[in-house]
Amino acid sequence: MLHLLRDERGVFFPAVVILLMIVTIFLLSITAAYQSKFQTYNALEMFYKGAAIEELELFHRQNSQ
Repeated sequence: MLHLLRDERGVFFPAVVILLMIVTIFLLSITAAYQSKFQTYNALEMFYKGAAIEELELFHRQNSQ
């Protein structure tokens, strides 16, 4: 394995750079997918909170009359 580090043809460094780019792209895509999912759940939470508040207000108005 150490002979690859001392390789005169310079194959090891470009291979490491390509691997680093692949790992970086993979991690960025995972982060983007997580962020998208989080935004979706956040929007759903806000929607259902608003719907629950409206239902409670309607229930309160009907029972207070």
